[in-house]
Amino acid sequence: MFFLKKLQKKEWEEANCGPIKGWQCAEFLKHSNLKHLFTGKSNDLNLGKHQPTIFPDKSVDKNRETLCKNLELSYTSLRVLPLTHSDTVFVLENEEQEIPEADAIITHLTNIPILVTAADCVPILLYCPDKKIFGLVHAGWRGTAMSIAEKAVIAMQENYLARPSQIIAAIGPAIGQKNYEVSQEVADVIVQATESDTILNTTGSKPKVDLKLANYLQLDRAGIIKIYSSELDTAGQNSLFYSHRIQGKRAGRQGLIACLL
Repeated sequence: MFFLKKLQKKEWEEANCGPIKGWQCAEFLKHSNLKHLFTGKSNDLNLGKHQPTIFPDKSVDKNRETLCKNLELSYTSLRVLPLTHSDTVFVLENEEQEIPEADAIITHLTNIPILVTAADCVPILLYCPDKKIFGLVHAGWRGTAMSIAEKAVIAMQENYLARPSQIIAAIGPAIGQKNYEVSQEVADVIVQATESDTILNTTGSKPKVDLKLANYLQLDRAGIIKIYSSELDTAGQNSLFYSHRIQGKRAGRQGLIACLL
């Protein structure tokens, strides 16, 4: 599994869509009926409405509109997931539904772009080509401790009969282990949630957690075979990304946007 993960470091491509710059997982680009992009902070592309913040809502709305326009997606149809650091998975079954607070969403609907934002937390894209469904996951340490990614896979099984072996997963840019020092209590609950202490570096005064690896292990445990994990570190490469760990309230939010066509 770890050898496979190493090989998959090259499975990412930089993407330039006008002023929008980001990254795409090459495996997903094989499927013409799904658009996706993991964004960075190039051109001050803050996509999040969060508190505390120095960014006015109007600028966020403009950035979201610019994002959709350059990806040739409908801004008026855009749905943004209201995040709460939970293990709630929402199933979007029709266009009239209001999206409640949740940290994962799955749907079969076409032409409905969906956006999740993050500034160190792990953004995850799930796609089942056979069933034509996709899911987006936002996994901070709390969501990871509650196995949010694994629960999103289970929801795809229960609601759409998608077998885990049919699902492909992309783990996007997020905080790297060397920059993610946590309390022993947090480390312990994530180790328990992943059933592995390989996610920890305990050589310093406080443990450091590999949050992307933790979610990789949970997706693997859920039965997903094809998992592509980005090596980009939002805290270590803060010229490319917003990082709450580094910037605090001055941190905007990058995003993961996806849409079935």
